[in-house]
Amino acid sequence: MKPYVGIIRKILNIWILIFVAGTTFSIAVTQTAYFLAFVFWVLLMIYQKKFFISRTPLDYYFLAYLLVGVIATIFSVEKGNAIIFVKRLLLIPIIYLIADNVRDKRFLKRLLFTLIGAMVILSFIGIKKYLGGVGGVEGRLKLFHHYMTSGGILMIVSLITFSFAFSSVPKWVRIGALAAGIIMLFPLIFTFTRSSWLGFISGLFFIGILQNKKLIVGLLIGIILFLFLSPAPIKKRALSIFDPHHPKNVERIYMWKAGIKMMKDHPPTGVGDIDLGKLYQKYKLPEAKEKVGHLHNNLIMFGVTLGIPGLLVLLALFLKIFIEELKIYYSTSQKDWLLRGTVLGSLAVFVGFQVNGLFEWNFGDAEIAMLLWLSVGLALAVKKMTPAYLESRRK
Repeated sequence: MKPYVGIIRKILNIWILIFVAGTTFSIAVTQTAYFLAFVFWVLLMIYQKKFFISRTPLDYYFLAYLLVGVIATIFSVEKGNAIIFVKRLLLIPIIYLIADNVRDKRFLKRLLFTLIGAMVILSFIGIKKYLGGVGGVEGRLKLFHHYMTSGGILMIVSLITFSFAFSSVPKWVRIGALAAGIIMLFPLIFTFTRSSWLGFISGLFFIGILQNKKLIVGLLIGIILFLFLSPAPIKKRALSIFDPHHPKNVERIYMWKAGIKMMKDHPPTGVGDIDLGKLYQKYKLPEAKEKVGHLHNNLIMFGVTLGIPGLLVLLALFLKIFIEELKIYYSTSQKDWLLRGTVLGSLAVFVGFQVNGLFEWNFGDAEIAMLLWLSVGLALAVKKMTPAYLESRRK
């Protein structure tokens, strides 16, 4: 090994950890660390004269996404604004950065500890802010992000955390994960973000299906107690999820109807990956009151911005991610709590993200998208640590 490889890799790992910590509190820190991690990764490859970005089962799906995105940009109704698509593409390499550089269990532990630890600290700050009356818009807690972004971030990191609380792990890990998860749960509730609540419950339910059936019963009991014992504002917010006449629910339906009209008018290429503010004014129903730049639903947004081909490509990509993560989960040993817990968390994040995305444009939120791709990268990194994969590499 060349003399400076170890030093370069240590610096690379430090920037990866800073990037991971930054995902919980600062887009500026995250993007800076992300960029510098890539700089040192490229530097390492140049120094070793070796290109080691591994192929993944997702590569062709990302190429298809690139293709439909380029076509949508070329035929966009607002070509100047369609550059947003490029920003989304720049987040995808997070998967490869994590999958190729989280190379052993020791660094995986550090990464998870960094992510969960940063979120716990931020959760304490958030609880203090909320109890101190700094609730943000409409009294809803926002950490250093918009309250809906805060809800999405808390949802994702708490699901990763709870994956270790309800799987076959050492007792000290279970107690620590449970305590950390509960701490995150309070600010998640205070964001009053219903879609994040639903995403969290769905992810936790999926953990129960795969790992611990008793969790499903406990979750149902917990939901009932939550509805009965919560303070009136929280209870009212939770019950509004099922109210078809709630103003926010009605406005979302108006947005989705407008989105379907947009899809019908631009089925092959979509309108381009743009802010829909101006276009929405042309398509919205007369009853709609809100001015919006997106339509609060991932699937409708894919169809509107990338056309029907783009929608199908993204559906295929997400299905492939889910299948691959399930394969990785079942390829890990029940006894290997670190690897199994990590990919279980990735699966829970995937489920939570998709449910959250039925009511929000969370794929368009860079902070949340980065955490999604981080979770996918972690699952692929786990795959490379499984005995079956290591054995295949020896042959």
